[in-house]
Amino acid sequence: MTINKQHLERLLVVLILLLAWGLRWVALRTVPPGWRDDDLIELYTFSQAILEHGPRLYFTGASGHEPLYHTLRAGIIAVAGLNLASARWMAATCGTLSVLLTWAVARRLFTRATGVLAAGLSAVSFWSLMYSRVAIRHIGLLPWALLALYWTWRILQDPRPPRGASWGVALGTGGALLTYYAGRLLPVLIPLLVLAVGTREGPIWRATKQRGARLKALAWGFGGGLLLAAPMFWTIAHLPGSDARVSELAVPLTAMRQGDLRPLWHTIWGTLGMFSVHGDPEWLYNISGRPVFGWGGAVLFYLGVLTRLAHLDQPNARLVLLWLGVGIAPAFISLPPASYGHTIVALPVVYILAALPMKAAARRRPRTMLPLALLTLALVAGRDLPDMFRAWPQDSMVRFLYRADYRALADMLNQSPAEFCAERPLAVGSFLFGPWDKVAVQTDLRQSGCALRWVNPERALVDGGGPTPFYLQDENHRQPQIAAWLAASPVISAPHGMQGYEVTVPDPPASALRHDARGRALAAQPFAGSLRLKAVSWERPADGATWWCATWWEVIAPLPLPPEELIPNPPPPGVYSGPRLKVYTHLLAADGTMITGDDGLWVDPYSLHPGDRFVQWHRFTVPPDSAAPATLALGLYDPKSGARWPLPDGGDELRVSALPDGD
Repeated sequence: MTINKQHLERLLVVLILLLAWGLRWVALRTVPPGWRDDDLIELYTFSQAILEHGPRLYFTGASGHEPLYHTLRAGIIAVAGLNLASARWMAATCGTLSVLLTWAVARRLFTRATGVLAAGLSAVSFWSLMYSRVAIRHIGLLPWALLALYWTWRILQDPRPPRGASWGVALGTGGALLTYYAGRLLPVLIPLLVLAVGTREGPIWRATKQRGARLKALAWGFGGGLLLAAPMFWTIAHLPGSDARVSELAVPLTAMRQGDLRPLWHTIWGTLGMFSVHGDPEWLYNISGRPVFGWGGAVLFYLGVLTRLAHLDQPNARLVLLWLGVGIAPAFISLPPASYGHTIVALPVVYILAALPMKAAARRRPRTMLPLALLTLALVAGRDLPDMFRAWPQDSMVRFLYRADYRALADMLNQSPAEFCAERPLAVGSFLFGPWDKVAVQTDLRQSGCALRWVNPERALVDGGGPTPFYLQDENHRQPQIAAWLAASPVISAPHGMQGYEVTVPDPPASALRHDARGRALAAQPFAGSLRLKAVSWERPADGATWWCATWWEVIAPLPLPPEELIPNPPPPGVYSGPRLKVYTHLLAADGTMITGDDGLWVDPYSLHPGDRFVQWHRFTVPPDSAAPATLALGLYDPKSGARWPLPDGGDELRVSALPDGD
């Protein structure tokens, strides 16, 4: 029976696409094991912001972000809501589309078999799967870049370039530029390809009757792509500091301008070894240092490179080698070296090159094609899939970076009876103590009515007015007195990776100060009618240099805070991204001069409710030659505006004795 090669090819491509789609969705909640800052920043401050405030030409936050990917995902979130599936749908789709277009490009450049194998390798590769499973925009670049290269090749090499090819180049170039800053390689790569590859009849400088038509079509497409992105670049040019990412990453170039070539040499050498020696060092998107290929895959990749070097007279060889060189070039001049994100334009051609030895061997012995293709696929999949789904997500550093413990907490709460959340307050410890821990849990939490108090257990402890379930992580980062209180608290069930306690904030010790320097009761003087200081207690070690002060608080009314805002990190130029409430504590000498201070609020004020209580510890290092502390000045203020919270008597500061207990 004769097998129709075209039908077989289509069947294999469909099966590969189904495999690619499935691998990008399986184990959705465990790979990655939680949310990374970058995921949440792009979801909330870009895609969600588009739904709330309208489209943008450019996002100046997080060192600059192109708008297209976030705009497309905003449409998905508008329909499906913001959840794990809608957050990652774009990445999975773009990853699968890049597999399809890798097949289309490779088959045009070489053979059907090369295209099918290159698509299969891309489908199962750790590199592609990683960026297809996180909620960031990197993988969104590949379909556009592949589209531009596909139609560029057809304009240059087809006997009769199809009508509409210019549109393909325009959409691909414009889409790449509007998706990720590595897309700026396209305006470099395409002209270089025209010069190096030439037209079907020969190099562009050799006169041919079709040369003008081909170059005109390519110019229209390339120019159209630049025109699509022109409003974004106009915006960047008129917003000072908006495109900070390039300068932030190009540390080796900065060093080179100062006469130091060592950082540049380090990044070049590290990047050249990314395929077999030492890969991306960041645990965020790799098993740190893991190269793209194991020894078997690396041999095939280097054979693919060598065979193309031996056939530089062929346009397709020149194209793939130029594509590879330009694609990895950003990692030569940026940090970290061998970054898989910075080199993502090269991802498809890397797997095309790894598929080429099968093509060369099968030409001599056609019957070996299938075994060789299966062996090549097994070499990559047998290493990459276990690393992707087992080794990487289980690593302790990955679990920390992706907040796996907080996803486990959200899962535990989702499985709890509704009254567990609705009828009692809960508290969560956060050592990073920024907004994104809280947002990570809220994004995964489906249980309504959960009111979580957030506290940094290095400095504070909180309860909801009585015994409160408290979940926290590392046992080693706790203020000693807080650690002692927790050790005496009942232990409760907690998700994997966390400890659980039933916490009640202790009453201030009998020796604590409950009156200010003028003898007035502290508790009778609430700040802004909502937050009252109950007591101040002191502790001083024998050396006399370090003083600890505990302040005891109670929430008596909703706090008059401005609306909570989520600001990307780094923030847009000139945008404040810090806390909106702090406690200042200043040690004063007898003459009123300030000796030292310790400002901070280690409880998230937006998570507090009336009836909540908390205690927090302030640390003071007293210089040995300073005057003796006499008074503690204390108040609340908004660090953004500098405005202080008022007291009932019209003042805004309390002063208490700075003598340690018992003195």
